[in-house]
Amino acid sequence: MYQVQASDPSPLPSDGPALIVCDHTALGDPLVLLATAGRPVRFLMAAEIYAQPLIRWAFEAIGCIPVQRGKRDIKAIRAMLDGLSAHEVIGLFPEGGLDRHRLDEGHPGIGYLAIKSGAPVIPASIVWKGPHSVTSMLKTLFVPSKAMIRYGTRLQFSQESRPSKDSMQSCTKEIMEQIEALRESILLSVS
Repeated sequence: MYQVQASDPSPLPSDGPALIVCDHTALGDPLVLLATAGRPVRFLMAAEIYAQPLIRWAFEAIGCIPVQRGKRDIKAIRAMLDGLSAHEVIGLFPEGGLDRHRLDEGHPGIGYLAIKSGAPVIPASIVWKGPHSVTSMLKTLFVPSKAMIRYGTRLQFSQESRPSKDSMQSCTKEIMEQIEALRESILLSVS
């Protein structure tokens, strides 16, 4: 349905914990990651979207982790760290969403998770060509579109039991720079 084109196979390790950190421009982004990652992915997602009764079953089935946006949600952080300890793959969109909670430079919680867990980070970027929905779940599920995804090289950050603010910000900045470089490389390849 999305005619997904992956420029390279996912560099996700075949087992063990990992964080996939991807830009977020459409509601279909998680579906593209699920289709190309090569392993099951649990996503952090806004609690208000997770709570929608008609589709909550799907979010529960793939193990999504609801988060209260705009707050420090300790329960969600623990769930992600527990998932990584259990060798799961956690998918994150560091801007924090498609709406007023969006932070283009990335939320520093991404750096916190990478450093606290010591899990490898796989940056990714998705570029949509043609119609795609930013706000409608129904359009996302039923309107065909094209998506191109590119995964970057695995990043590894030194594990710290108590990550400092500086190390979290530095880590987040490096991840975001990698994602932006991937996005630019996709846009150059399609122009």
